[in-house]
Amino acid sequence: MMVLGDCAGLVTAGPKARRLAQARRAGLPVPDGLVLLPDEPLPTEAELATALLSLGGVAGPTAPSPRLWVVRSSALAEDLAGHSAAGLFRSVVGVTQAKLLPAIQAVRDSGDSELVRLALGGPVQVAVLIQPLIEAARLGVLYRSQLGELRCEERDAGAPEWSEVTVSHYGPSERGPLPLGAEKLARLVEAESKSQKPTAIYAEYAVAASAEVTFLQVRPAPLSEADDGFVLPDDKDHIYTLDHEHNPDPLSAAQQGLVTAVADLVPWLLQRPVRGYLYVATRSAAGRPPPSAPTQTREVFTTTILPTCEAILGPPERRILAKDGALREELLADPGRCELTLSDALTVYRSIYGQYVGLLGPAIKRARQQLDQLLLTQLGEPLHRHGALLAGIGGAQSERVSRLWELGRSGCPPASLRLFLSRFGAFSSCWDVAYPCDDEQPQAIAAYAQHLAQQTASPAVQHDRALVQYHDAQKQLFDRLPRMARGALQSLLPLVRDAMLVAEDDDLLFFRAQRLLRWALLAAGAKLHRQGRLTEPGLIFDLPWMVGASDRLGHPPSIDLSALAEHERALRHKARQLVPPQRIARGRPEWARPDGRTLSGTGIAAGSTVVQGRALVVPSLDDPHQTLQHVLAQLQPDTILVLPTLLPSWAPAVWGALAVITDSGGALSHGAILARERGIPAVLGTRLATRTIHTGQRLQVSTDQGLVILTPT
Repeated sequence: MMVLGDCAGLVTAGPKARRLAQARRAGLPVPDGLVLLPDEPLPTEAELATALLSLGGVAGPTAPSPRLWVVRSSALAEDLAGHSAAGLFRSVVGVTQAKLLPAIQAVRDSGDSELVRLALGGPVQVAVLIQPLIEAARLGVLYRSQLGELRCEERDAGAPEWSEVTVSHYGPSERGPLPLGAEKLARLVEAESKSQKPTAIYAEYAVAASAEVTFLQVRPAPLSEADDGFVLPDDKDHIYTLDHEHNPDPLSAAQQGLVTAVADLVPWLLQRPVRGYLYVATRSAAGRPPPSAPTQTREVFTTTILPTCEAILGPPERRILAKDGALREELLADPGRCELTLSDALTVYRSIYGQYVGLLGPAIKRARQQLDQLLLTQLGEPLHRHGALLAGIGGAQSERVSRLWELGRSGCPPASLRLFLSRFGAFSSCWDVAYPCDDEQPQAIAAYAQHLAQQTASPAVQHDRALVQYHDAQKQLFDRLPRMARGALQSLLPLVRDAMLVAEDDDLLFFRAQRLLRWALLAAGAKLHRQGRLTEPGLIFDLPWMVGASDRLGHPPSIDLSALAEHERALRHKARQLVPPQRIARGRPEWARPDGRTLSGTGIAAGSTVVQGRALVVPSLDDPHQTLQHVLAQLQPDTILVLPTLLPSWAPAVWGALAVITDSGGALSHGAILARERGIPAVLGTRLATRTIHTGQRLQVSTDQGLVILTPT
């Protein structure tokens, strides 16, 4: 067993330990540690105690305040420039001295796990790094681009993924403690790779209460891809994140206009379509609603917001719906018979949008934060580690799938189909007014219902199973919590589940508002078609909105609208072929890059689950050649469905897949709720699945570790 500083030039110490050793020798603040090389025998307790004493560790049980340790892997195939091997190897945090030897053995053994053998073709030697656990007030990530620009992002230690992040920028000419450290770290990585070009790096660090900075890890980062179309030179003060979970595909021109039309409703929210892709940022905390205590979100929604929204939606909906509540059939033949105006429909949409984003959104977020903070304080574990607490949520999504299943079992008689569409006809495959609603394609809905009817267990039975999963998780957590914290859990958990239920139910309100705008636009398109300005009404969705015009379109007669729409449609088709950056920070795009072997995300399942199957990749949810109906026809018993995101309308596909993998989403997302309701294994939020995996490729999905292993086709 060696002291960390002695491993600076030792290949068998692995890239992680070797880089930290080099950084420590260069005078950078890196905690000292011990390294057990792959070919060394496990030390005895006495040998380990002696080695820990050399680091200022605790050697005996009579010590007044035992130190905690971090045991991490430093595998030879880990943290490389082209392959991070994220999640393949073990790390154990917060280990007492009495449990160090078993932790060291577990980390070393992870080099010969089934996942490692599958992903890397065989076992890998693992050096083991032991360091004292740093008591941090804040944790941060430092990114240095190959151009010398630096960005530091910090959040409170243990804070959830949705918490506030403090961002600092440094230009190439600026200097300070962190930039100087970053430059040294970058030079170390460049020397290691013998690169003559500047290297981009990621470095993780901790900030103590005294403001002292300690570097924890450094690794090469992929170079940024050059694409001037994703640069935001007019906004270098915010970090924009791709809204992949709701809008994974480029927006139509009409939907981009809608984004602009609601931009004034929420002062703290910024939304920018870039090359058609929607990016979202938040302003400073000054413009945000003040934090409040958790409320009865479900009760407020049911007694106040829902009746208000129904009153707003009802009158304009009567202009497009028949007496039975389903879409008037004559509108499908002639959209020009729709009496809705764009102005009226937009007023309704703005009202619905303001109700949710301004009132419900903050309440839902606050409820999650309260429960998350309770778990962090009492157990040191965030809410996303306890996703089963949100199993069996139910709501409108569960009702929709149950009604589809029953419709399919009954043979889809026309009257029953109309009854279903009267309740759920506003659903669409995308959050974009350009895409048809379910009530415009009744035959496709009948096909979905017949597909679901093939499932032996009804959605109601599956919902009951999900509830069992929730109750089991609740009991296990209750038993682990200190007695004084159990009452708080009993109070908070129903509020959070109600909040998540509201987050599911409000989708139907949004779809109904979106449907109104769609038909108002179709009516306007039909009018322009009759005037000879559009070759077909549907081109209206590819016309940009003229901001400030009385009818929100306002294109002068001299413009060839059909040519303009075709041009915009071509741009959207071209944008669909692009790989959008995950973020646009300080005006510059940043891409995540795949390593081609493993993908990591959030695992969703009842317990530890490992499944193997073949991929069916749906790279774009708005591709007319790969609709939900086409996907359902391709499902096999071993199909692992790979999607950009899991929207509510794609639930029928989930019910027929062996497992699901998505680019976006997390433990608390819509996709996670759908997966738990079905009891299907899923790994969500991989970022790169649809860009990395190919249809037909064999995959292994491990929900316990949130990993997807790619094997040769």
